[in-house]
Amino acid sequence: MGAGKMGIYLNRTSPYKKYSAVVSDEYFVDKTLLINELIPALGSERRVICITRPRRSGKTVMANMAAAFFGRAQDSSVMFGRFNIASCSSYSRHLNQHDVIFIDFSRIPRNCRSYEQYIERIQAGSAVIC
Repeated sequence: MGAGKMGIYLNRTSPYKKYSAVVSDEYFVDKTLLINELIPALGSERRVICITRPRRSGKTVMANMAAAFFGRAQDSSVMFGRFNIASCSSYSRHLNQHDVIFIDFSRIPRNCRSYEQYIERIQAGSAVIC
């Protein structure tokens, strides 16, 4: 599946690259233990995780962190091995072991006329959503 301006689809390396840039910042604060809060949802009926928060409060960073940790696209053990999440018992069992679909709903793609059309394309499983 491809990547576009609106979403990074199944197992892409983009979340890893974006999160890697964040962790190299001199003011980076390790919030990787938040990943441990998401793990119980993986085996439940609510396997879909939607990250919502007010504007400018770190949703994209958290989504990229989760996708880089769980996703199969790239081995992220070197990056996450130095953070707090590495001390959790579930660390190695879930690191890079899941398929991740990442969709950004913050704006409508150029060739979609409405959010409804965008959602219909996602539900239809289109390889190129918009």
